[in-house]
Amino acid sequence: MTLTKSDVARRQLVTAIRLFFSNGDPVSVYTLASNAWEVIDELCRLRGVDSASDQTRTHLDAPKDLKKNYINAPYRNFFKHANKDPDGKVTDFDAVSSEGVLFLAAEDYTRLNKKSPIEMQVYSYWFCAKYPEKLSPSATELLTSKLQTAFPGIADAERTAQLAMGSRAIAGAIKDPTVMNDPRTEQSL
Repeated sequence: MTLTKSDVARRQLVTAIRLFFSNGDPVSVYTLASNAWEVIDELCRLRGVDSASDQTRTHLDAPKDLKKNYINAPYRNFFKHANKDPDGKVTDFDAVSSEGVLFLAAEDYTRLNKKSPIEMQVYSYWFCAKYPEKLSPSATELLTSKLQTAFPGIADAERTAQLAMGSRAIAGAIKDPTVMNDPRTEQSL
């Protein structure tokens, strides 16, 4: 099998999104998503793509060294390395911790490749529907009615219902030939 860096990131991110919407293990979701994000972030940088990650970095109120690699701290490095603190513990991690990483990775993948698998497209819309306050005013105005139609009541729903909405949206999109035949939709795995 021949794989590019982008292929590997796509496969990790699609798997993370599928796990996320099936309420799978949050550590695995976060680890896959942050690994994919790191590759995508670097590819965006190398190819001069205006990424959502760079836009986020400019708005972070954090020291320069943390801004450079903010996804790695604190969870990713903890999940990945044992050399500095072999007996360390994380006490504030939960399933919601993956949501921002998944969004940045999916958004940047799409910006980098000008297309993306349906899982990434649905996740991005799901995230925007759940967190409309994170959108710019112009994006809010453009997307609000579409997001409310696709994910009615998501902001007030319980987490299991929110995840089920995402799963149903992916299943519905996969069955829709106009979505799947759109040139902006690419193969998932």
